[in-house]
Amino acid sequence: MGLLTARPSSTSFVVEDPYFLDTREAPDWQRQFGSNHPLNLEIGFGMGDFLIAMAKREPNSNFVGIDFSQDGIQKLLARIHFSQLKNIRVVFGDAREKLSYLFHAEELNSIYINLPDPWPKKRHIKRRLIQPELVKQITQKLAPQGKVYLATDSQTYANEILEYFNAESLLQNINGIFYERRHLPKSKYEKSFIYAGEKINYLEYYKLVGNEEKSKKEETSPVKDPTNRDEYLTQKFKTSEANAKDACDLKQVADQLAEAGEAEWARNVYKKAEENVEDCLDLNWLAYSIAFTLNDKNWAIKIYEEAEDRAENSLDLNWLAYSVFESLGDKEWAKKLFQKAETQPENIRELCDLAESVSEILEDKEWQFKVYKKAEEKAKEFSEYYELADNVFAKLGNEEWASELYHKAEGEAEDCCDLITLAECFIEKLGDGERADRAYKKAETKAEDSIDFSCLGESLCETLGDNEWAQRLLKKAKEYKN
Repeated sequence: MGLLTARPSSTSFVVEDPYFLDTREAPDWQRQFGSNHPLNLEIGFGMGDFLIAMAKREPNSNFVGIDFSQDGIQKLLARIHFSQLKNIRVVFGDAREKLSYLFHAEELNSIYINLPDPWPKKRHIKRRLIQPELVKQITQKLAPQGKVYLATDSQTYANEILEYFNAESLLQNINGIFYERRHLPKSKYEKSFIYAGEKINYLEYYKLVGNEEKSKKEETSPVKDPTNRDEYLTQKFKTSEANAKDACDLKQVADQLAEAGEAEWARNVYKKAEENVEDCLDLNWLAYSIAFTLNDKNWAIKIYEEAEDRAENSLDLNWLAYSVFESLGDKEWAKKLFQKAETQPENIRELCDLAESVSEILEDKEWQFKVYKKAEEKAKEFSEYYELADNVFAKLGNEEWASELYHKAEGEAEDCCDLITLAECFIEKLGDGERADRAYKKAETKAEDSIDFSCLGESLCETLGDNEWAQRLLKKAKEYKN
């Protein structure tokens, strides 16, 4: 389960709010905040969890968040007012465009980029946030000794980010790519990856000062396996517990202790985790672990009840229902949670996830169908229609309805990449060469550069086998490159 991918929009968006900025020139940030505290930036703040946590943690620092999600901006502004935070300002738009004029050279103390969409396909490379040009802008805006913090769940993207940032002579990598980052707060989205057992790749850089030379990271020798394994593990668990910063960290330590047969120690650490929970997600996964590792169903139920009270959206309730059923086998409670989830979806992805869950857990195909219909009523953009069509095709096997949804997606396609995706879908899923041909022709009219023409040619060759058309497009790609 995740979030819909998003893309920058050129649509203007204005909110009457003192913490919202809409400007085409560098603001006087000192006047904006009423202080000259260190200035920090988060690019792509999502729902704002990380930004809110940082602003609370560092009241003597100022924070700016840039994002192009209108829904995310509205929610963040509401949370800023609720928390009575004075040290956050919010900007709508694409950071790749706005960074050049929003900040003066060497004005930023820290820059955070957490879990940007990796856009893994070659045709989508232009949509990736982190490109050499952005790295140059970041370097220019960062103060000497200022830091950049990055996180991605994609190993491929992490390696690409590493390459781009290492190529910048004024930036020094601190620790290669690492897999724990406990000195910074975790967003709800980040925790969802960690709880699901996904590895997150973290990178940190600082900007060199004056004539400071860039150093190469020295490789450390592997640690030898200790003779006294029990003593080693005990010390390791003690260190992990001491270093844990939040409920997410503590839950992981407790899970490891339980697996090692240290049930009482695990129970104590789970209690610590319970005292440090931040949201429904923490409570959900904590209850799940307690039910399975300690077999303490009563304690798990108590935590699940609190999680239900603190559920913020449809996704929270859906995950909770799934967890309650898996750990307790309580189908009725799960059903009630699914019903609550259906009343408060925030996007198409949440409805698609809900439809899949009610089918899998409750085996209710009729309800699943109704949820997909509700999603269709809410769909507006290409990504929404396309995702819904994929779900209807794969989960319901309803080719006719899926075809109608793909058609609606085609009407909302924004660029060459969208149309290539659809053309491949028409061939691979619907076996409709005629529709694929039309989509490819539309894609060619929207192709803008060598990447577009190259991806279009390669796709044509693989799906339609039209080598003549493909070669003509690949020739155009070379012309654009030159």
